[in-house]
Amino acid sequence: MPLQGALVADDSRIFRVVTAELLREHGLEVFEAADGREAVEVLLAKRPELAIIDALMPLVSGFEVIAKLREVAPEYRPVIFIVTAVFKSRRWEAEARQQYQVEEYLEKPIEPETLVAAIGRHFPEFLGLKPTP
Repeated sequence: MPLQGALVADDSRIFRVVTAELLREHGLEVFEAADGREAVEVLLAKRPELAIIDALMPLVSGFEVIAKLREVAPEYRPVIFIVTAVFKSRRWEAEARQQYQVEEYLEKPIEPETLVAAIGRHFPEFLGLKPTP
């Protein structure tokens, strides 16, 4: 499915604004959420193809967002990136990938080129490339 929309869920307003602007520059419709509860609501209502979710947010953590999404809408499978400034280890990354099927685990601070490259791994058309069959 082509990438048209993305959710940026992070309690850091600065991270949301900077990331959302980068995604909009690439032509995406961007939705924002400041906490985990809002992230679940936006994901279920808007169903973007990409979700960039902070691991540690107020009310509901990023991992709880994923668990709730899988429970409530198991047929909806967006590409999920976890971003974190706290959980920085291979153990956390391995757990996120295995238990929550996270496609990318990115440690903050994230350079724009790193985020663009990560998105391109899952959506080649984002980089102007044709998807491989």
